Amino acid sequence: MRVQVKLEHVVWILLILTVASSTAQEGADQPRNVELTNAAWTPYRNGDFAAAMTAADRCVRRFKDEADKAQEELHKKHAPNPPTGKVTAEQKKAIFDQGVLNDVATCYWIKGSSAQKLHRDAEAKDAYTAATKYTYARAWDPKGWFWSPADDATDRLQDLK
Repeated sequence: MRVQVKLEHVVWILLILTVASSTAQEGADQPRNVELTNAAWTPYRNGDFAAAMTAADRCVRRFKDEADKAQEELHKKHAPNPPTGKVTAEQKKAIFDQGVLNDVATCYWIKGSSAQKLHRDAEAKDAYTAATKYTYARAWDPKGWFWSPADDATDRLQDLK
């Protein structure tokens, strides 16, 4: 008995296997700062804001000094702020190269937003204020663009006044 397999089905199977393999590899090879940031985003997206704050604090405690150093170095060089929105492949790589800086700023933002949702305004203000200091940081939106935790935190601080 001869089995006929359509080329279209083979392509779909290979695509599924490739995506599954790369996804498994990404999870295994992620730097610790990425793991910790993802650990903060997950409860945040699920509405568990207290857990999100706790997870965000873990990232901040572990990587704050490194992020501060990266921010200071970029400031001393008078580097231009990275763009927000959709960017070129080259710009995307340059932004992702600042992973620790991005993740610490994002975790401060997650903590601030979570605290705000829990009506813990003093904690929200502290976290947002900390996020505003990381002007070179960018956060990736899965929809395909970057945003600035510092800029958004500045706006949210105005809302808390």
